[in-house]
Amino acid sequence: MRMRTALAAVTLGGSCLLGAGCADAGAERPFTPGGAASSGALTGTSAVAQTPGPGGAPGVLSTPWAETVEVTPGMTVSIEWPAGLDAEQQAMVKAFTDGYVGSWKAVVTQGEDHTYLAGVEDQASRDAYTWVRGFVDRRESATGAAKLYAVRVASVTGRGAEIDACVDESGVRVTDAVGGRPLARQPAWTRPPAAVYLQVAAVRKSDDGDWRIKTYMHASYPHQRAKECRR
Repeated sequence: MRMRTALAAVTLGGSCLLGAGCADAGAERPFTPGGAASSGALTGTSAVAQTPGPGGAPGVLSTPWAETVEVTPGMTVSIEWPAGLDAEQQAMVKAFTDGYVGSWKAVVTQGEDHTYLAGVEDQASRDAYTWVRGFVDRRESATGAAKLYAVRVASVTGRGAEIDACVDESGVRVTDAVGGRPLARQPAWTRPPAAVYLQVAAVRKSDDGDWRIKTYMHASYPHQRAKECRR
């Protein structure tokens, strides 16, 4: 789900989307796309292995794990969660993954499911709506499988954070919304190397305690950051 704003001269990891003064939460750990998956430690379960926090509160993810979310019969999104995320970081990442899954739900329902809009605001809201509306106006839907991996909380400052994730949409096929048949000519973004890219989201904790996405950016091939997502 590549949003309108593309990364150009921005060097991720060294700067935060939310402005100067970000406390870097992941600078000590180099960004290694697919690093958890290559270790073979990911499982197919949706049960999160956590080390309990004080008083039994949700703690840190003790092991990497994977979940597969069904968008609709015929389309799924697989998400590889890294180990080491505390409860607050899990909420930040979930805002990002929920936004990604929710946008595909909006596409396959031809805009009838608009719950994804509850998790975005400002520019992200406008970009997400425009992206979904493009499918609806073209009377297109989707099927297949998308993947999110190498997810990390890149930086945190106060109530804001930057989430980075690699996206692989090579398993997605655009279909006719009426008949459900794959289009004879699939868009370029469904084929490698364009199908694999880096998605970045600036998230912010709202007054109600929920994390919401404020800004989307992405790096597409041949941007160096997109190349880092190749497995």
